[in-house]
Amino acid sequence: MKSKILVDYESFMCSVALLEDGVLKEFYVEDRDMERISGNIYKGRVVNVLPGLASAFVDIGKKKNGFLAAADMLENRTVLARSGQLPTHLSVEEGDYVLVQAVKEPTETKGPRLSANISIPGRYVVYMPTVDFIGVSNKITDEPTRERLIEFLDKSRPREGCGLIARTAAKDAHKSDILDEIKYFASMYDRILEKYAAAEGVERLSTDGDLIFRSVRDLLNSTVDEIVCNSAPIAERLKKYLKRNLASSVKVTVEDRTDILKKFGVLGEVENLLYSKVELESGGTLIIDHTEALTVIDVNTARYIGDSDREQTVFDINCEAARAIARQLRLRNIGGMVVIDFIDMQDPLHNEEVVEVLRRETSFDRMRTRVLPMTELGLVQMTRKKTGAEIGSILLQQCKACHGTAHVVSPNFLMRKIKARLIDIFNDSVCTAAVVAVGQDMFERLSKSDWQLSFDGFDGKVVYIVSDAEVNENSFRISAKSGPILSVPNSAYLLA
Repeated sequence: MKSKILVDYESFMCSVALLEDGVLKEFYVEDRDMERISGNIYKGRVVNVLPGLASAFVDIGKKKNGFLAAADMLENRTVLARSGQLPTHLSVEEGDYVLVQAVKEPTETKGPRLSANISIPGRYVVYMPTVDFIGVSNKITDEPTRERLIEFLDKSRPREGCGLIARTAAKDAHKSDILDEIKYFASMYDRILEKYAAAEGVERLSTDGDLIFRSVRDLLNSTVDEIVCNSAPIAERLKKYLKRNLASSVKVTVEDRTDILKKFGVLGEVENLLYSKVELESGGTLIIDHTEALTVIDVNTARYIGDSDREQTVFDINCEAARAIARQLRLRNIGGMVVIDFIDMQDPLHNEEVVEVLRRETSFDRMRTRVLPMTELGLVQMTRKKTGAEIGSILLQQCKACHGTAHVVSPNFLMRKIKARLIDIFNDSVCTAAVVAVGQDMFERLSKSDWQLSFDGFDGKVVYIVSDAEVNENSFRISAKSGPILSVPNSAYLLA
């Protein structure tokens, strides 16, 4: 398998794509004015302690205070909990300063999630200066290799009480390269502590870097034979970064002023990621919906009819859907809880096989995933570690007409709202007329329909409907009048 990393750099946006044998596997994008804080390390100040929840709110200099929970402070909670080191309380008080790291981005309703256990990820290892733990990535399944790495990392700790986790790339790395990275991180942490001691108040002490260098660090592995970049200055910086920080000689190709996303067929696929409906090759579909708490995926046969055996038809499309779901989660960077509604099957062995396909496909994901058995209702619950923003939240923005519901109200309901507002206005006997401004589509509907019957109760009142390009299809604007003279455009429609 050969892989390429595409680095698309524009003055307003940058993106990184991973292609494996020409197929898009991962895609990350950031607006140039978007601030990402995951991975950043701060000197924060505790502003509120919640003993009953074993948590605290910490000021790190952002609009919303960060949330620091004792039971959810660890980078790898599942593994470290088994070691008996999962904390149960926070020994901090209001006004205390703490060294924390942002582990989850803030949302519209929540502040960033913080951790008091610092973790610094590199190409070969994750360095945890405050956690006494040695581990190996779950992606490395060969037991002798795991034992070799654990023994090597245990001997290579830069100080007592710190922790190291071997990443997938460590499997084939030279020991000297791993040691150099560990020494570099130990020195970096010492500098962070010095900054913490010198800082007089809340301050950012370290950043995880921008999207390009952070993604190249995480995506680079033995199968990557080329990095293609459309910016000569960024390409030069990448060459120096690869040599100095990653000890890599991978080829960096410059295609200056070239739309590399379009050239390699990525742009069209990215556009498809913005739709909730995913077409499967067989004719089936996935419908991906997001809620505040979780992501729901519905599997449908749609145009797929299969053969005469319904059970085999449903099994085939569920297996195809499981493979497609694993890919969509990775491409869209969907994290948190995911509930999948597969098509009902009668054979329990088929249920187990579909779940196994999903587990196998998600095992290639760099993000930590957990897939539970299928329920009697045909539902599969799974989790995927949240890292960064979901792609739709970056490339899409709220609709000014529907205010984020993805729908506009029906003309009948909008007319109902207009009538209710007119009733309120005409309750004041001084008001004798009103001009209702609506969008062009609504105006055409109202002027061509028999709406006058709805205004039988407005005796002695005058209502005009006018089209206004500045009024969206979800709203209206009413101007109340008290005199006998109205100034309206020639296109105005007399409603009552």
